Amino acid sequence: MNASSDGPITTHDLRSSAGLVDSYLISHYPTGLIDVRWFDANHRLTLRPVMPQDNRLLADLINRMSERSLSHRFPNAQLPATADELASLVCIDYRRHLAMVVAVHEGGRERLVAEARYLIDADGQSAEIMLMVDDGWQRRGIATWVLHALGNAAHAAGVGWMRCDVLADNAPMLALMRRNRFCCTVDRSDGDIVHAETRSRVLVAHASAPGPKPFAWALRWLESVLVVDEPFSRSTTQR
Repeated sequence: MNASSDGPITTHDLRSSAGLVDSYLISHYPTGLIDVRWFDANHRLTLRPVMPQDNRLLADLINRMSERSLSHRFPNAQLPATADELASLVCIDYRRHLAMVVAVHEGGRERLVAEARYLIDADGQSAEIMLMVDDGWQRRGIATWVLHALGNAAHAAGVGWMRCDVLADNAPMLALMRRNRFCCTVDRSDGDIVHAETRSRVLVAHASAPGPKPFAWALRWLESVLVVDEPFSRSTTQR
């Protein structure tokens, strides 16, 4: 489903997969991954593993995202085209496939502002990660928070490497990767794709390092802006 040509995910679409979602049984929900933070006096955010009943909330998040943000999260325009495909994003095993969401309560209703996940490869040694933050909630440290949570979970699961493919014009994501010690390498055959990877233990160590210095948010903003004109090297960070 291409966001620019097809309609949003509708309630009718969701009803068609209600049986799958309702019948899905969670046998080992990882409650230890739940985390709560206050971002200001009015916003209490909860980071938690996704649940089957989040299908409507995830559809709402996808429908709210800008076309540019969706193209970065789904670079091949492979948006969930059917309710069953959407259900496959919330009905997971929490082992090979782990998905995390960040939820906020506003006006008595829960709303998702971020979604991230990893899929462990068949060899069990590496995992591909994906991440998306609501346009209105970007540049608040949410992506870093979720990325660190994924890194901790992957490391605990015995995954050695974490990787993702990033579009070269996705400056904020590339800045996030570099800040978190990912090695970023331009694809040799397609200059529009950057491969980012790091060892899970490196990400865990970085996440547990001392907190950011004063005005670090300003430095992050400058980095995400200036990186647009920064020429890519074949290896932009050290392993």
